[in-house]
Amino acid sequence: MGITVKVVERSDLHLVLEVEGVDFSVLDSLQEVLNGMDEVEYAGTALIHPLHQRLRFVLRVKPGHEVRSVLQRGLSRLRDLASSLRTSVEAAVGQVRAEVATKQK
Repeated sequence: MGITVKVVERSDLHLVLEVEGVDFSVLDSLQEVLNGMDEVEYAGTALIHPLHQRLRFVLRVKPGHEVRSVLQRGLSRLRDLASSLRTSVEAAVGQVRAEVATKQK
């Protein structure tokens, strides 16, 4: 099953999405990134119902900003953070493997 995103409500300042096929932690991370941006009034994620793995994501931006462009910038920032995290984890794993190999000699 892939990821499906349905727009439930949309205006220039407000967006409500229903998302399936993605873990809560992904949208929670996006929410954290967006809530750290000055132009965001509110970003939040909720599980619609425990028996249905559908999530509701809400984004509200401050006047003078367009919700779609803010969401795109937030997704870009999250992608950059994930890439940086991956690089750091790969480096740490490489270092641990090297230390283990050294100790085994």
